[in-house]
Amino acid sequence: MACAGGMVMLDQTVVAIALDPMAAGLGLTTFVMHGVVLVYVLSLSAFAPVGGMTARRFGLVRTFRLGTVLFAVASGVCGLTPAGDAAAPFVLVMRAVQGAGAALMLPVATTVITDVYEERERGRALALYAGLAQVFFVMGPVVGAVLTQLMGWRSVFLVNVPVAAAVLWLIARARLTGGEEAESGALTAIQPLVVIFSLGVLVLGLYQCGGAWGFTDLRTITALATGVLALALAVRLVLRSRQPLLDLRLLGIRPYAVAVALTFLVQAPQLIVLVHGTLFLRQAMHLPLLATGLCLLPLVASLAVGTFSSGHLLDRSGSIRVPVLLGLATATVGAALWTLALPSREYVWQVPGMVLAGLGMGLPVPALSAELMRAVPEDKRADASVLRQTLRQLGGAVGLATAGAVVLAANAEAADEAGIVTATAAPAGFMVASCVLGAALLFAAVLLHGRARPPVR
Repeated sequence: MACAGGMVMLDQTVVAIALDPMAAGLGLTTFVMHGVVLVYVLSLSAFAPVGGMTARRFGLVRTFRLGTVLFAVASGVCGLTPAGDAAAPFVLVMRAVQGAGAALMLPVATTVITDVYEERERGRALALYAGLAQVFFVMGPVVGAVLTQLMGWRSVFLVNVPVAAAVLWLIARARLTGGEEAESGALTAIQPLVVIFSLGVLVLGLYQCGGAWGFTDLRTITALATGVLALALAVRLVLRSRQPLLDLRLLGIRPYAVAVALTFLVQAPQLIVLVHGTLFLRQAMHLPLLATGLCLLPLVASLAVGTFSSGHLLDRSGSIRVPVLLGLATATVGAALWTLALPSREYVWQVPGMVLAGLGMGLPVPALSAELMRAVPEDKRADASVLRQTLRQLGGAVGLATAGAVVLAANAEAADEAGIVTATAAPAGFMVASCVLGAALLFAAVLLHGRARPPVR
């Protein structure tokens, strides 16, 4: 399970490193280059509830295997993307399939671990799972840089194939006895289709506000309006269904709703700074691939440190407000400092902002996860986890689409056609990240209520 989670985490950071060489090799525009990351995250968020539904119908292990195979096949095909006019639609479709495969794996992984280990061992097992995934995430920039430099950008996709094969071999060796059970009943198609359609069209409209269509274009307005209406229809269908794709009624539990909303807001700037920070180092500062990967280590390493420190800080303080407010305040300051340092194009001035932003964005999420699981009844925790995962990934997609639209609007047209984000346009994305973090801090300060918790002694 940790290898699978790590593979999905690794994909986010290694692909960010490969974006520039990939765009140059295939002749992708900046719009499509952003789309390579955006489509994957959007697909992951849209298909996460489908993963939960499939697991209930066909069993955990079968769903996990299907997701692993789908992820591996799509990764391999991405690595074989042909150059020419077909490159953009080809790679975007395959990235969407890759995201769907990841969506079938991630919700299942934690459930399998929870089922396999007894309560006295479960915390250690889940910590090991999360820790190994974080190791993959931290090593992603360096691994991506080495692979791309030695074997080309295609290798960052092809490397997933042997890793997936190892995952399938390991799960066969494990001989799980409790993961094949399935519930009776037919699968519903209308709910997933409406949810996926609404999210896809809405995010496309957001992204096109600064893209080829522009904010005032009739196509952009139509996409936004259609997405909103389709999303309203999807919510209505889910709420009225006897077998809902997502248990949206959980959002009626106030502490859970606040924690999920904050998780959504934190995920958005995290993806923005990862993608645009990588592109700035590579395209504006013209750093070599390996140097770019190494220069990202302060961000991803501090993000991992913040994640690991969150639970300890929550236990010691006895209040969820401490890690969340401290983290969001630190991240807001860090993102602002990083933004102010960009015009100098001096790496040394960017490091303090990187470290503070990473540390601050890592602190809130584990504490929020603990809070939202505590807030729901025990028999609803699986549904709560799926809904959280869906909205968390959707936050990344919406954040990247919004920042991408702002950056594209500020970018020179010639640079966009060449797949380059100019040094003057790049800070716009960081400004979006800073504003979202500031809004999250204000939201948490007003609506997040701390509860007394006995400190760990």
